[in-house]
Amino acid sequence: MRKQLETQATVEHDPIWTRQLAAELKQQGVPIQGLLAKAGIQARVLNTERARIRFAKSAAFFEAASEATNDPLLGFRFGQTRDTEDAGILGYVGLSSATLGDAAKNMCRYRKVANEAVELQLRDFDATGRMRWWFQIPAAAPIRQFREFSATNYVRSMRQCSGRNLRPKSLCFMHPRNSSIAEFERFFGCPVTFGESKNQLVWKLEDLKTPLLTANNRLLSVLRGYCEDTLSRRKETPPTLIEQVERQIADRLAKGEAKLETVASELGLSSRTLSRRLSAMETSFNTILDELRKALATRYLKESGLNVTEISYLLGYTEVSTFAHAFKRWTGTTPGAFRAAHEPPVKG
Repeated sequence: MRKQLETQATVEHDPIWTRQLAAELKQQGVPIQGLLAKAGIQARVLNTERARIRFAKSAAFFEAASEATNDPLLGFRFGQTRDTEDAGILGYVGLSSATLGDAAKNMCRYRKVANEAVELQLRDFDATGRMRWWFQIPAAAPIRQFREFSATNYVRSMRQCSGRNLRPKSLCFMHPRNSSIAEFERFFGCPVTFGESKNQLVWKLEDLKTPLLTANNRLLSVLRGYCEDTLSRRKETPPTLIEQVERQIADRLAKGEAKLETVASELGLSSRTLSRRLSAMETSFNTILDELRKALATRYLKESGLNVTEISYLLGYTEVSTFAHAFKRWTGTTPGAFRAAHEPPVKG
């Protein structure tokens, strides 16, 4: 099962941000060769013209960089330093759009040109201002830094293009965080919550009509033609059934709704059919649920300051004792002992 989950993250992207972060870290004197190797990235491939690498590797590099620099806000800070032009063709698509709302729709339409892993949902966008996004990688894969980077960089870009200090109505992230939240709220200018069932940014409806100072319909027309041609030639890899089940479970864990029947219904299948199809893939719903909880639990204990009760809740356990028992079964130790063993050394 673990091998199957590890081979899911095959979708690729243009590593523009990974390349820029590596360059910035190198300029600061941070040894990046070890970080790239840790993420499974070859420097020569990263710096090749028109390079495309697995998105999961870029996400892993952001996490490794955060750990190496002892900066838990690395993605958030990095996102505040990148200009819209740095994003390549997708950035220019946004720049050339007429309004903030148009930019969101165009970037949603052509997102796969730059990153095959990103999913952007604008359901009822004109009526609600809601944008939901996620990435096609295993739900337990570490992605906190890149997720915070992407939201920060997007809002900065819209401010830059409009010449206005736009403030979303609200923002929430799936990953947990119980520190530095005030810094996020100061930058975004709205309530920011973590440990939610989705990544979602909500714009005020009046802001969707904000004109962009960089609008260029002629350039946008040319870019659209290029993007349409690229999409038509690129074969999109749909998520596997295991990935779909894992994503549905991740979305429902904290609400206690990660049930076979619920997930099967969401996927348009009966419980029996879903179980049969997973069995043919040499796994089961309960195995996926257990593996995901284990991966998230170890990550939360190592990366966040959340207490055991909070982690238990996020994983869908109604009793801390049930979580502690499961954790002992997974690792042979208690959550407290595991956290103590993985605390970073104190720098003298």
